[in-house]
Amino acid sequence: MKKQLYRKSGTVVLSLLLGMTMLFAADRVRPQKEIRKPSAMDSPVVANNWKFHKIGALWNRVTNFSYMGDDAYENRTPSCDYPGGSGNSYLYRGTLWLGGFVDGTFHLTTGEDKEFSPLDSVFLDTLNSTRADQETFTRYYDVYAPGASAHVPLGLEVTERTYAWSASYAGDFIIYEYTIKNVGIDSDGDYFPDTPQDIRDFYFTVRLDGDVSKLPTWGAEDKYSNQDDWVMCNSQWDWLERCPQMAGYDHGLTAEEADSSMVFMFDYDNEYYPSEYVVDGVPVDDDMGNPGVDGKLQSPGFLGIKILKTVPEMKPSSFHVCHIYNDPATDQEAFDRMLGVHEFEDITDYQGSGVPFPAHDYRGIYTIGPLADFPTGDSVVVTLALGVGSDPDSGRIYSMKKLVQIMNVAQFIVDNDYVLAVEAPTPPILNIEQYTVDGVTEGVMLTWDNQAETNSYFQYYKVSKGMKRADGSIDWDTLATYVDTVGSTSWPPPSGPTSGTYQLIDTDVINGYVYHYSVQAYTKEINDPIPLGQAWSQLTDPKSYKIISPSNPTATETLDDVKVVPNPYIGSAKWNNPSPSDNFPWKHRLQFTNLPADATVKIFTLDGDYVAKVKSNQTVIIGESVDLSSPSVAEWDLMTRNNQEAAPGIYMYVVDSPSLGQKVGKFVIVR
Repeated sequence: MKKQLYRKSGTVVLSLLLGMTMLFAADRVRPQKEIRKPSAMDSPVVANNWKFHKIGALWNRVTNFSYMGDDAYENRTPSCDYPGGSGNSYLYRGTLWLGGFVDGTFHLTTGEDKEFSPLDSVFLDTLNSTRADQETFTRYYDVYAPGASAHVPLGLEVTERTYAWSASYAGDFIIYEYTIKNVGIDSDGDYFPDTPQDIRDFYFTVRLDGDVSKLPTWGAEDKYSNQDDWVMCNSQWDWLERCPQMAGYDHGLTAEEADSSMVFMFDYDNEYYPSEYVVDGVPVDDDMGNPGVDGKLQSPGFLGIKILKTVPEMKPSSFHVCHIYNDPATDQEAFDRMLGVHEFEDITDYQGSGVPFPAHDYRGIYTIGPLADFPTGDSVVVTLALGVGSDPDSGRIYSMKKLVQIMNVAQFIVDNDYVLAVEAPTPPILNIEQYTVDGVTEGVMLTWDNQAETNSYFQYYKVSKGMKRADGSIDWDTLATYVDTVGSTSWPPPSGPTSGTYQLIDTDVINGYVYHYSVQAYTKEINDPIPLGQAWSQLTDPKSYKIISPSNPTATETLDDVKVVPNPYIGSAKWNNPSPSDNFPWKHRLQFTNLPADATVKIFTLDGDYVAKVKSNQTVIIGESVDLSSPSVAEWDLMTRNNQEAAPGIYMYVVDSPSLGQKVGKFVIVR
């Protein structure tokens, strides 16, 4: 762990230097000898690498250097994004702390201080996994850590495996399995362990830094993301009555579920800022869960990590809270303040005062152990679940209960050796295409198969349609529901073109708009072998989730139908992307439609000044998972050839087609 020293005067500097000399002498395990510096090719260390779980409702980055999630301030990839595909990130960074005593001195290896180095890339397996729908494998160690400062290695190698599922009842969490082996340390400088080093009183710690939560349009440092969190451990439920927003509810959480096995974070009320939600012209003061301008909770979920199994057994030891301004600066400070203090802090009872901690940028430090002896050659296996429990409508105590529920399912999976007695319904295979009548696109045609009905619990299909909001999330609406029950008037769905398929035509579309479609299969309530509730296929399962931007077929005979859409162009319209982000950088799009495939469109001012040029099959949309270009459409981003935004006014366009000739027209831009 990094050592941070602050000097205020010459006398203090001298004292600190003497103290550092004594400290480094205490930390030194053995005298260092003159060694040959190997070349980079000799090192077993590989480059940093990562893969993504995007199979369930929880999307997350998996790394080969101990990080859970992605702590990037810009161009952030999935980091406990919930629901998957929304870009709503619940996790800033989760890391491991592995600590213990060597020759009477405590040493700690921490992920956030770059004290783990990767030994393998991350391998992602979706086809051959025997435990889950998707799993990853990687390795890292602390024997050699070139990115760390003043690091004393414990001599540990970690094999990390993760498991993820598409089933709805197992899609809200990812299971991590860590096999930690004492491999010894490197004494001759070749970066390979060669000298045994036994460890006494070994501790396993997770450091959870949630920042609940971050929409794509919010900064990493924001009043609604990292500045108003709470973090707790499930050592007791009395704290709920000391949290005003969750007091007085019959939560039903049991003493057995208060087993000190879980650390969790959630968005609390930032007392210095009101929410975005305004009622009768007055902002609502309580912003717990981050209600948006429409009152809908933007951060309703609870982020949690639960220890599921350890071999050999390591019992819960402590839970402590720190924040951005008082992170421990040395190994010894971490032990003295946290790992070595075997108690479970209560954020609602600051130092026994009965007064809650204020909302802040907290980290939860959760520890199990110690394991008395950890000799070279031995291994420890720790299995945990990382997940988000969310009641999107109510949040608060209901999301807390949901977190406990999903962690109970994760516990059941591990206890039953990853054998799931209940199969989720098969995701429907969805195909979409433009619905065209007499050469004009009148809608979108959805076709899906009926294989989900082979599940004995199957009950209904849900067809959803969505459009992106300004923050990049998708605003979903239910297009149709087909319920297979006695007396149902909605069953069966309309027949498709072939046996075993269904078909729905959505005529409520506007050419040029981007639409998202999904067909999900749902089961009845499942209560055996444990209460799982309904199971359903995921909204964004790649088999069932499609995107389309309808347009008319390519013109082949005339230019008479060429149109400018929209005309006039209004900058504030829903058509546009008013809040560009790293993932969706485009802002304006104006279409020339009903073009031949060989068309070029040149744009001029009324004075004849050349402004820009676009071609058929050219789109300005960036960030979608599919290509939305069309051979009958040319899109302009309203940027001139001088890379300036086009000014409001009247413009001329000239369509030039080698096959069909020329057409001249006008359009208007209104900002």
